[in-house]
Amino acid sequence: MFILSQCLVAIATLLDLASFQFKQRQFILACLFSSVLLTSVHFLLLDNLSAASLMLIAAVRYVYCIFARKTKMMVVFMLLSMTAVSLTWYNWVSVIALAATLIQTYASFQSKDLSLRLMMVVGTLCWITHNALLFSPVAVVMETVFLLSNLVGIWRYYAPPKAV
Repeated sequence: MFILSQCLVAIATLLDLASFQFKQRQFILACLFSSVLLTSVHFLLLDNLSAASLMLIAAVRYVYCIFARKTKMMVVFMLLSMTAVSLTWYNWVSVIALAATLIQTYASFQSKDLSLRLMMVVGTLCWITHNALLFSPVAVVMETVFLLSNLVGIWRYYAPPKAV
């Protein structure tokens, strides 16, 4: 099961790599939906129900955010995430996953893609820590690639042009 979990998260890595190379937040969110769905199954195979639940909720959240961004729904997704962790508590590392999810939930509801990207940086650093503590090496690589892709996207779209 461990090898299969790592293979699924490797595929998710490719989707993460693609996600922040798009400018439109809808395309970013569509890639993230696919990635976190695979990552949810990855955590399920690792027997981490807290992280699996959070990723499943995140997948639904990303689909919702493609079409709408009502603040009430952000609160609903945050409450769902907190409830999921309380019902599936794995260990203290679940708190790191919850923090990452809450930050990325907030990010998903930002109307500007730069705000989304910057908040995702913080949430991704939390996921890297979580995955390292769970010893999921490919998931650490996935989140690191996601972080780097996001930073490259920020640089591509928001770095001031150099004078020639």
